[in-house]
Amino acid sequence: MNEIEYLADRLIKEASLLHVSDIHIVPRKDDAAVRFRLDGSLMEKEVLTKEICERLITHFKFLAGMDIGERRRPQSGAMETKQHGEIIHLRLSTLPTAYDESLVIRLLPQNLFLPLSQLSLFANAAKTLLSLFQQPQGLIIFTGPAGSGKTTTLYTLLRVCQSEWNRNVITLEDPVEKRIDNILQVQINEKAGITYANGLKAVLRHDPNVVMIGEIRDAETAKIAVRSAMTGHLVIIIDLCI
Repeated sequence: MNEIEYLADRLIKEASLLHVSDIHIVPRKDDAAVRFRLDGSLMEKEVLTKEICERLITHFKFLAGMDIGERRRPQSGAMETKQHGEIIHLRLSTLPTAYDESLVIRLLPQNLFLPLSQLSLFANAAKTLLSLFQQPQGLIIFTGPAGSGKTTTLYTLLRVCQSEWNRNVITLEDPVEKRIDNILQVQINEKAGITYANGLKAVLRHDPNVVMIGEIRDAETAKIAVRSAMTGHLVIIIDLCI
């Protein structure tokens, strides 16, 4: 294992041990910073030389199937790793900056599902959310800053919908963040024509009770989501981008 492979492996291991949600590799004028996002706050982990930073980002891009020769355009990729017996899905995003390419890695443990009793919610808030998710139709929008627990809370509630209330749950995601047995999860693939708008139209023909939309990217998807919520479906949205 060479220096860059060791550094990449060490950063992922340390981040998973600390339950970090994101790793930021940020180029600066004379060096680069590695930052961990923990409980919503960014903390600086270490400083890298410019050369090591470039090689580290190239290494991660290669592992995630991204174009290592393209540094002028944003890219996204994904990969999986196993740390301490747990599978962790990594979602990678690069962004060209004034000083060089930046990389953010989102860590998504696949086996981490909290019971309702352990969610960081007030008792009344948890009861309110449960009552909303029991409704036969409507629109629920999850908002909040990075690291606030939106994804953890949402997946916990979706599991309750399927396992305890026997409801047909279908998700549209880009990418699928956590794989859950007995829930139909659709991966958005715009190159193959599976956009949020087209995917939502197809999902509605698949007899769902609950539809989770990972992102609203355009007005058409927003219109379909609202109409679906008014015609017998419970629609949950986790991000609004319009």
